Amino acid sequence: MVVNSKHSAEQNQYSRCCINDLNRILAHPPIWSDGSFSGILPDLLDMVVDMLHLEFAYVRLKDPVKMEYLEVARTARSPGGAIGPREVSSGLSNSLGQVPKTSPLIQRIAIGDRELSTISLHLGLIPDDTGVLVAASHRAEFPEEAETLRLRIAANQIASGLQEARLFSQRGRIDETIDQEVWRRTKEIVALSEDRRKEIVELRRVVESLRVREIDIQLVVDAIPAPLAIMTADGEVEAVNRPVLEYFGMGADELKRWSTTGAVHPDDVAATISTWRRAVETGEPYEVESRHRRSDGVYRWFNVRGFPLRDKDGDIVRWCVLQIDVEERKCAEEALRANERNLNLIINTIPALVWSARTDGSADFFNQHYANYVGLSLEQIQGSGWIAAIHPDDRSGIAHAWQSFMASRKAGEKEARLRRVDGTYRWFLFRANPLLDGSGNVIKWFGINTDIEDRKRAEEQLRDTQTKLAHMARMTTMSELTASIAHEVNQPLSGIVTNASTCLRMLTADPPNVTGALETVRRTLRDGNRASDIIGRLRSLFNRKAPVARPLDLNEATREVIPLLLNRIHRDGISLRMELAEDLPLVSGDRVQLQQVILNLLQNAMDAMSMINDRPRTLTIRTERDQSNWIRLSVQDSGRGFDVEAVEKLFDAFYTTKDDGMGIGLSVSRSIIKNHHGRLWASSNDSAGATFSFSIPRSAEGITSAHSLDAKATPARGGVTRNV
Repeated sequence: MVVNSKHSAEQNQYSRCCINDLNRILAHPPIWSDGSFSGILPDLLDMVVDMLHLEFAYVRLKDPVKMEYLEVARTARSPGGAIGPREVSSGLSNSLGQVPKTSPLIQRIAIGDRELSTISLHLGLIPDDTGVLVAASHRAEFPEEAETLRLRIAANQIASGLQEARLFSQRGRIDETIDQEVWRRTKEIVALSEDRRKEIVELRRVVESLRVREIDIQLVVDAIPAPLAIMTADGEVEAVNRPVLEYFGMGADELKRWSTTGAVHPDDVAATISTWRRAVETGEPYEVESRHRRSDGVYRWFNVRGFPLRDKDGDIVRWCVLQIDVEERKCAEEALRANERNLNLIINTIPALVWSARTDGSADFFNQHYANYVGLSLEQIQGSGWIAAIHPDDRSGIAHAWQSFMASRKAGEKEARLRRVDGTYRWFLFRANPLLDGSGNVIKWFGINTDIEDRKRAEEQLRDTQTKLAHMARMTTMSELTASIAHEVNQPLSGIVTNASTCLRMLTADPPNVTGALETVRRTLRDGNRASDIIGRLRSLFNRKAPVARPLDLNEATREVIPLLLNRIHRDGISLRMELAEDLPLVSGDRVQLQQVILNLLQNAMDAMSMINDRPRTLTIRTERDQSNWIRLSVQDSGRGFDVEAVEKLFDAFYTTKDDGMGIGLSVSRSIIKNHHGRLWASSNDSAGATFSFSIPRSAEGITSAHSLDAKATPARGGVTRNV
C-alpha cells in the first residue's frame, strides 16, 4: 500500500489540532461558580469562534435559579465587519423558534446580507426548553464532522454547568427548607418550653394567690357586719362568717340543720322553705323576711337575700345567703301603721270634710265624714267623681278655681254648694293648701270643706238688717227734711195755682186770649211734672226696695240730693261749693243707697257747722278720679272737726258726738260703701273742720259724664264749681 506522506502529515496535523481544541474545551473552567453564571461562558464562546473560524457562536438557555432566559452571542472580528449580538438574536429568532426537537439541526439562514450555515445543538440529553447552542460559518460545507464533535463537547460543557447549577439550586432550596423547618421546629420547641415554664410559674402563682385569697376572703367575710352563709346547691350550710356564729351562738355543724334547730321562727319556717325551693327550681335570686332566734332566745326580723354562684358552664355550685337585720325597720313600719290608723281616726272624727289630691289634681283621699255626707263610696268620689256632688251652677266656678290654685301653686278657697245625702244643697267653703318640697314643687294637695250654710244665712240676714237700718236712718232724716220737702213741693204748686189763675183770666177776656192761655197751660204742666219728680225722688229715697247695682253718674246723683237740703243751707247761712269733675267715669252701684251716703255726709257736715259763729260756714262737695279705676267723692266742712284718736270709733254703730244723735248714720254708710267694694274714711283739715270721703271702683261700661250742668257754673280746680 502506498501512502501519501504529505496528506498523512496534514491529516495528522489536523487531528492534533482537533485534539488540542478538545483538550482546551475540556480544560475550560466551569461556567457555574458561587451560585451564578460567571464570565467564563462568553470566553468559551470566543474560544469556539476562534478555533472553528465561525461567524458567531450563540447560546440561549434558562437560568436554573431565576428561571428566566439568557442570551449570549460572540461574533468573529473580521475586516468585513462583525455581526452584532442583536443581529444574531434577531436573525435566529425566526429560524430557531422553539427549542429544536432534533439535534443537531443543520440549516442555511440569512442574517443581514449574508448567507450562513448554522448548526443548532440541544444543551442536555433530552430536548426541552433548557437551552441551545448555535454556531454559524460562511462556509457551505460547515459543519464538518470534527467541528460537530468539538461543538458537541462545548455544548456538553455548557449543559454540565447548567446541570451543576440546577443541582446546586436544588441543594440550596433543600438546605434552605431544612434550615427553615429546623428553625421553625426549634422555635416551636423553645416557645412550647417557655409556655410550659410560664404555665408552671402561673400555676404556682395562682395556687399561692388562691391560698392567700382564701385567707383574705375569709377575713373579708368575717368583717362583713351582717350574717353571711354559703350553702350548697342542696340547701345545706357549708360555711358561715363570724357574725353568724356570734348571733346564733351555734357551731357551723349545728347550723347545717337550720330548719330543725329553731334558728328560724316556727311561723316563718314554711314560707322560708317554700321560697328556697322556688329559687332552686328557677335558679333566680330570692328574698324573704323571717325571724331568727338570737343566742339569748330573742327573735329579730331579718331580710334574707340569696343569690346563686355559678361555674363557667352556668351551673349553680353554691348559694350565697346574706341576712340583714330589719328589726328597727319593722318596728318603725308598725309604728307608722299605728300612726296612720290613729291619723285616720282623727281625720274621720274631724267635723269637716277632709280630702287630699295628687299633683295632677285628681283626688286620692276623702275622710269618712265626707263620704257619709255626700252618700257616696270612697271609690265613687275619688279621681274627679267628687264633682258630681257639687251644685250644677257651681261646678264650672269650682273647677276654674281649682285649676287656678294648681297653676299658682298657692293656697286658695272657693265657695260652692255641696249636695247632702238627703239631696239638700248647703254652702261650703272649699279650702286647698299645697305641700311643697325644698325646691318649691308641689308634692301633694290637702283640703278641707267647711259648712258655711249658717254663715251665709247670717250674712243674708245681716244684709237685710243693714237695709232696714239704712231705711231707718233715712226715716230719721224726715223731720229735718220736712221743711225742704215742703219748700220744694210748694214752689211748683204755687206756680200751678198762679198759672191756673192767669189762664182763667185769659180765657174770660173778651176776646179770649187763647194763645196766652195755651202757654200758661204748658207752664202749669211743667210745674206739675216738676212736683211729680220731687215726690218720686223722695219716694225712691225712703222706700225699702232691694238694692240694684247699675252704671250711674255720681255727679248727677249728687245734684239730685242737693235740692233736698237747700232750705237748711239757706237757713243756716252755709256757703255750698260743688266741685264736680268733668268727664267723670261712671260707677256701678245702687243710686238710692249712694245718695243716702251723700245725704248723710252732707247732713253731718252741716251739723258740725251749726255752732260755728267765728268763721264762714263753708261746705264743699267734690268728685274726682282716684288713681285710674276708682272714683272719689269728698265732703269738706269748716266745722268743729273730731278727735284724731277717735277716728275709727266714728264708724262704729251707735257711736255719736251729737246730743240727739243715734250713731247709726256713718256705720250704715260704711256698710253701703263696703258692699260697693269701696272704702269710707275721715281726715282732719289743715285749718278747721273735717273731710269725709268715699272711693268706689268705676264701671266697666265706659266713661260717660253728665254735661247738662247749670249754665251759671264756673270751672275751678280742674272741675265744675257751683256756689249756692
